[in-house]
Amino acid sequence: MMTVDYQLNKATESLVVPQRPCLDISVVIPTYNGADRVPQVLDQLKQQSGMDVITWEVIVCDNNSCDRTADIVENYQQTWPTKYPLRYCFVAEQGAAFARQRGVMEAHGHIVAFLDDDNIPAQDWLWNVHHFSQAYPQAGAFGSQIHGDFQGVLPEGFEHIACFLAIVERGNKPHLYSPKSKILPPAAGLAVRRTAWLNAVPERLFLNHKGKSAGLASEDLEAMLHIQKAGWEVWYNSDMVVTHQIPGQRLQQDYLVTLLRCVGLSRFYIRWLGTKEWQRFFKVPAYIANDLRKLAIHYLKTGPRQTNLNTLAACERSLLTSTVVSPTFLLRKAYQDFWQNRLDNSQLPERQRWLKRLTDAFENRQLELYQQEVAFLGTLAMPDSNKVVIPQFEILLRLRQALPDQPPVSPMSFFPTAERYGLMRTLDRRVVQQVCETIGKTASNAVYSINLSKASICDPSFLDFLEEQLQRNQVSPEILAFEISESFVINTLTKAKSFLAWLKSLGSQIVIDEVTHSVDAATYIHQLPIDCLKLSKTAIAPPQISEAYLSEWVNVSQKKNIQLVAKGVETYAALEQVKALGLQYAQGYQLSKPSPLVSSQPHE
Repeated sequence: MMTVDYQLNKATESLVVPQRPCLDISVVIPTYNGADRVPQVLDQLKQQSGMDVITWEVIVCDNNSCDRTADIVENYQQTWPTKYPLRYCFVAEQGAAFARQRGVMEAHGHIVAFLDDDNIPAQDWLWNVHHFSQAYPQAGAFGSQIHGDFQGVLPEGFEHIACFLAIVERGNKPHLYSPKSKILPPAAGLAVRRTAWLNAVPERLFLNHKGKSAGLASEDLEAMLHIQKAGWEVWYNSDMVVTHQIPGQRLQQDYLVTLLRCVGLSRFYIRWLGTKEWQRFFKVPAYIANDLRKLAIHYLKTGPRQTNLNTLAACERSLLTSTVVSPTFLLRKAYQDFWQNRLDNSQLPERQRWLKRLTDAFENRQLELYQQEVAFLGTLAMPDSNKVVIPQFEILLRLRQALPDQPPVSPMSFFPTAERYGLMRTLDRRVVQQVCETIGKTASNAVYSINLSKASICDPSFLDFLEEQLQRNQVSPEILAFEISESFVINTLTKAKSFLAWLKSLGSQIVIDEVTHSVDAATYIHQLPIDCLKLSKTAIAPPQISEAYLSEWVNVSQKKNIQLVAKGVETYAALEQVKALGLQYAQGYQLSKPSPLVSSQPHE
């Protein structure tokens, strides 16, 4: 991310702010988990023709990806031509609208040209963007001609719904999108004047959403409406050609029906925004009545049963039905947003501060890993001389400060913000990736324990990600242990059971963290493949614990061959207490202070 260095003019004793670089075009690529798709777009941009007289740059806006998108972009940056820079931005808030907004804010170009990570531009696309912007200065936005590269069988009648997949084929001549036509270009292949966007488009659109599961879409049309209502013209430029790669899954009926449902639920606000204030009293009821009429006719033509509908008819019904309920759906959303904003206002400045810190940390690799040893308190005099105590470390995440003399930040400070904005899954994956890259470089004989959040445990793709990291870095799963909090295990035992069983089958160890005096402990202990229980600091402190209770824990651990670890041993008195209780393993600052993550043995 670009930073601005303020310098003091010694002659005038005033601050001198460096001017923002001015380029012709900034290509902004919003992406979510686009590690497999972004390279194709970047490769095609490197081959653009006719660019000798144009200054431009490329900005990849990583929208909280959980894959190797950041690494892919970093690899490209190492060989990318310096005459048109390649920049990387991390966008914490999930949603394409947030990624586009960040791209516009970061852009140095007068024109911002958007490409989705599955949009392959023609070799003269950028030249035509520049040429059109010069020929039509009144155009605040102009869209591309978009062809489909369909990687599956098209359903019958697909041409009637192709526009909802950002397929735009409106002839071979430029034309103006008239406000009366109610048609606007999608964000794929769209170019906008940066000044038009900044002056007309709100920083937070009403239709911002976190994916199709939120039930919304059309945030790109909302932005275009703001630009059009501000007096700018919106055009279609047939010379700007983009190919939209559409996988077979997006041609299936379930996906298309869901997509049309999201479009329909968003339609009331698009209509409201596109209607003049004095017309809304008359037009809104007319819209609703016409929608009801269309839905009734559709039922008469196709019958009431959803299961009898083909793909086109199912999509039409989904669109019509969701359009009818759109007013009530969006009113409920507005009501929820109002109260959520009121609730957030008191915490918003602090959240925004930590969100900015986390964004910088992802962009500038400021996440640091430490290791804290799990100390063995017993004796090595064992009946079997072949048994040895294997070194064990827990991985601790810290946030590096801007100044080198400042101590790193504990996750307790930024985890609430990370949870609020859906960043825990991304943090978990960054930790797993860094651990595997570090210990994969050496032949370690230690066990490294990694904490997992609820978001990762509930993410079906995490297991594939873990296998990919182990294979890529040649890490044996036996030297990894994964910690899950007891509270999550108790509340979602079925989910935890299947997840932990898979980890165990892989060969990794299972640790239940922050174990308390819960009466449910006996239930999960006998159902889960547990290797270690970490007793919370409060669980081993009197008067909460009794000798009888501890004896029960010890008996269970011996029968099930489960290791017991006392956590939070921060003082000498606590250490003596743990020893008196008979526990053989403990963890805390009194025993071992965290140190930067390193592997215990180098390769021979």
